[in-house]
Amino acid sequence: MTPGTPFSATDTAEVFGILSTQSTRLVSIFGSIDEAGNPWVHYLVDVASHEYRVLHVPAAGAIPSATFITPAAAWYERELHDQFGVTVDGHPDPRPLVFHENWPKGVHPMAQDVSGVPFASGEYQFLKIDGVGVCEVPVGPVHAGIIEPGHFRFSVVGDTILHLELRHFYTHKGTEKLFQGKPASNGTMIAESVSGDNCFAHAVAYCQAVEAACDTSVPVRAQGIRLIGLELERMMAHIGDVGALCGDVGFMVPAARAAQLKEELLRMSAKVVGTRYWRGISAPGGVTRDISTSDQSLLRQTIASVAREFAELAQMILETPSVQNRFESTGELKPLVARDFAVVGPVARASGVHLDVRHDHPYGAYRNRPFVPVTYHYGDVLSRARVRIDETHASAVLLDQALGELPSGEVLHKMSVTTDAQGFSAVESPRGELLYWIELRGGKIARCHIKSPSFQNWPALPLTMPGNIIADFPLINKSFNLSYSGCDR
Repeated sequence: MTPGTPFSATDTAEVFGILSTQSTRLVSIFGSIDEAGNPWVHYLVDVASHEYRVLHVPAAGAIPSATFITPAAAWYERELHDQFGVTVDGHPDPRPLVFHENWPKGVHPMAQDVSGVPFASGEYQFLKIDGVGVCEVPVGPVHAGIIEPGHFRFSVVGDTILHLELRHFYTHKGTEKLFQGKPASNGTMIAESVSGDNCFAHAVAYCQAVEAACDTSVPVRAQGIRLIGLELERMMAHIGDVGALCGDVGFMVPAARAAQLKEELLRMSAKVVGTRYWRGISAPGGVTRDISTSDQSLLRQTIASVAREFAELAQMILETPSVQNRFESTGELKPLVARDFAVVGPVARASGVHLDVRHDHPYGAYRNRPFVPVTYHYGDVLSRARVRIDETHASAVLLDQALGELPSGEVLHKMSVTTDAQGFSAVESPRGELLYWIELRGGKIARCHIKSPSFQNWPALPLTMPGNIIADFPLINKSFNLSYSGCDR
């Protein structure tokens, strides 16, 4: 989409024709309100993994459901109705998604004022599985430890799972509503709040969307520093995830060592840029902090050391028979299901889906660094662990190159955003494709849509569960490692 392109009318027949082609992947569906107060629905698609397209449909009346063409549309359409009140005809599951029983019917916060909303009461109808010996086992929404709330309702016979139903959005923050009316230059902090452990990816995606809308270039040194932050965030996430998988099968020594290695990277980040998770570093127009030559060398040495130790640790983990027994063939996500639900990130690549924004839609400094995604084909816990292990090595290589070849120059191009424009940006976060679409009016945000990889991937998780036992659910869930906050946003 060209920055500044106005709303253009497209009918749903044309949209569904594009969605029906085998080479088209649904990326997101979201709504907006134009200056005249008219609702629009936007279909963001990826054509043949090399071209993002945004298709705009007026939504003065009901629109037909695209779920029967692509199951990936199901959650987006339910959210569209919750947030904008757009009626979706023919949807197979018209239940509310985002709002729970205490939210009154007929109140749609993205399309109207919600400064005072009364409490309501109601009952959510979970799917019932009937049969001899079938029992329901509810888990959550409050869990042990410090994880955020989410409800999982299992239908089982004995310990064997027949069906899993999810209920999320206990942490819904109305983030997209919070963006409205804010100056574009002040939106980065809101973006960083969406998902705490991937906050730099969110910040970069938001900043790139603003830069695209304003047709602003970013200094090459700033692009290099962004790549360093993104790959360092990926390394920390993947090392932590592999350690957490070990913790879930009682393999505590490598779990502790992985946590220690992640902590070394966090502490080095604090030393080099003044923040453990790179908060406040990305800004529209570049980055707010440079990296000195001495810190480049120090960071490079630390990354090499951590990568080497993690490779040895990972080899030991993968060669341990008890780990193999728990990981292999557990929680399989079939390639066809992965494509139908348009899953992204390590979860997709573990099921043989060759999808990575760094390769398919290179951005920033990635445009100058050829990248080959890591893929496996079995779609089980072991494959998802292997993808993360291999990607940690690939990130270490990219970081070594970037730190050794960081170009000189300024790091921030000061921007004065006063325009009316639209733009979007996608980055490959540790969990997968993360996309921001933004519309500016007079330099202020009229609409900011966040396509979260966790929102995309959660609907596919229940499809890995039938035939597994309840004791394997924490392991399967951890191998997806989806964010509640990032999904609920």
